[in-house]
Amino acid sequence: MALRIQVSIIFHSITDYKENFMRIKYSLLLVAALALSACSTTPKNTEDLSKYTAMKVVNVPMAYVSLNCYGHDGVDYIGSYYVQEPFSNRMVSGLSCGGLVAAGYMLPKQWQPGMKVKVRWKPNGRDWIEKTTTIRKYEEAGNITVHFFINDEVRVVSSARYAAGNPKHPILDSVKIAPPEEE
Repeated sequence: MALRIQVSIIFHSITDYKENFMRIKYSLLLVAALALSACSTTPKNTEDLSKYTAMKVVNVPMAYVSLNCYGHDGVDYIGSYYVQEPFSNRMVSGLSCGGLVAAGYMLPKQWQPGMKVKVRWKPNGRDWIEKTTTIRKYEEAGNITVHFFINDEVRVVSSARYAAGNPKHPILDSVKIAPPEEE
C-alpha cells in the first residue's frame, strides 16, 4: 500500500511538473510574440511625391464593331492579318482576306485625332509585314475595313453604313494606290 501511495505521489508530481512546464512555455511564447509585435512599426513616408506625374484616366466610350479587309488590285492573297485596338496593345485577328469577318473589335464611338493602329499581315508566300497607320476620320463608329494596297501599304477606315466595294465607302475599290494618310 505504501508503494502505491509513493508511486501515485511521484506520478502526480511528474504530471504537475509537465503542466507547469507547458504553462511556462506558452507564457514565454506569448510574451515573446507581444514583445516582437511591439517592435514592428511602420516608418513615415518622407519621400517627395512631386517627382511623380499623375496619370490621367479618361473614360472613352467604345463600340464593338466587325473587322474585315479588302485587297486592292495587285495585292497578293492575305492569309492572315491582325489589327491593334486603339488605346490598347490587344491585337485582333481578322483571319483571312476575302469574305471572312471577325467581330469584337473595340473602336471609340467618337473619332479622335491621331488614332493610330498597328496592322500585321501575311501575304501569300511571304514573311509577316507590320505597319502603323492612322484610322481615317469617321462621324459614327462602324465596321472596320483594312485596305491593302501594292507596295505593302495599308489604310484603315470605319464606316457605319457602307461596306468596301460600295460607291459611298470612304475608299473606293477602283483605287490602286494608297491614298495619303489623314491625321
